Amino acid sequence: MTDSTTSDEAWFYAQGGQRKGPIPSDKLRELLAAQTIDGDTPIWRKGLADWQPLHTTEIGAELKDTPPAIAANQVNNGLVWTLAVAPIAYVLVDIAILGYQFNHPYEDYAFLSSLSWLIPLLVNGGLCLLDEQQLKRAGYSSGWMTFFALLLAPVYLFVRAQRLRQTPTYGFVWIGSFIASIILRAM
Repeated sequence: MTDSTTSDEAWFYAQGGQRKGPIPSDKLRELLAAQTIDGDTPIWRKGLADWQPLHTTEIGAELKDTPPAIAANQVNNGLVWTLAVAPIAYVLVDIAILGYQFNHPYEDYAFLSSLSWLIPLLVNGGLCLLDEQQLKRAGYSSGWMTFFALLLAPVYLFVRAQRLRQTPTYGFVWIGSFIASIILRAM
């Protein structure tokens, strides 16, 4: 606990499955303004019986000036659906690379071979990051979503669906597309 935080104003908040704090109420407000936390973030301090969503506390009263997140069914899902079927599109990239290699048998293919994994990595990361920014503009905090957006597209899809309280259909479509891409590559 810092010297400026008395035990009565020391707040704790939960993020990413971890308890964080103690922090003073002004720091909690800064995290809220920076959209690091939101009105649904569980918080606690001495005197509260249990963890409560921030919007139910006196600090949450300040949220009245902030519009709520738009309804999940109003969020554009175009980017995540593109991401969901992308594994099949990557097969087409592989076919194009193989076609080039077949037509130019005496060239060095080191760079072309790296495109087979580099293109999916960059496109997946780009689509996830663009979608995450779209969600922030819609009023949804990202938390750990940026981490998943950069590393694991399918995990991002499932975390996103959970965050928006949607059925993770696009995550299951990604799994199906990935399996289909493996089968197509094996042919």
